[in-house]
Amino acid sequence: NILPAELIDQVIDHLHDDSPSLRACCLTCRAWAPSARFHIFHDIVLSDTEHADALAVHLETSPHISPLVRSL
Repeated sequence: NILPAELIDQVIDHLHDDSPSLRACCLTCRAWAPSARFHIFHDIVLSDTEHADALAVHLETSPHISPLVRSL
């Protein structure tokens, strides 16, 4: 990793409301994924039961994600 973690965090923090860019950051570099996931999963809006079911499955298969959810 060439860039310091603090700089990566600052860059990703600026993208906090840009979901497509945050998802791209997750795919760009493993080191970027935790910072991007922090914003992706911070506030979750569920529009229907299908999305709720998908979220439940995701949280069951990826338990490290559930502590990131702050509002549902």
